[in-house]
Amino acid sequence: MALAQTSLGNVTHIAAGAAASVYTVASGQPAYVRSFLVHNLDDTNTSNVKIHVVPNSGGNPGTATSNNQIARLGISTEDTYFFECAYPITLTSNGDTIQVNNENQLQPINVLVLGDREA
Repeated sequence: MALAQTSLGNVTHIAAGAAASVYTVASGQPAYVRSFLVHNLDDTNTSNVKIHVVPNSGGNPGTATSNNQIARLGISTEDTYFFECAYPITLTSNGDTIQVNNENQLQPINVLVLGDREA
């Protein structure tokens, strides 16, 4: 198993009250997610953010539910939260995703997924 030693992607901007996939397995390349950087862009309100590890549904991205939620973070105004896993989250099949839900109805958030994938 050789690792690509590359980024898992760019910063994902998630609109107020929206959810987005911040990483999706593609091309049969398993990924190992070590951590997330989540930045609250709101200068007035705390943002609540849900993180989900969502298995694929027939090879396509599945749905984020309470059954696959791993964290709910409360991030202070204009603050950045570093969420680190003690052991990497392993995503192995095409369509497996990490999805983030921004519960703040007024301002967006930014999310960066850190880890590696197989070459």
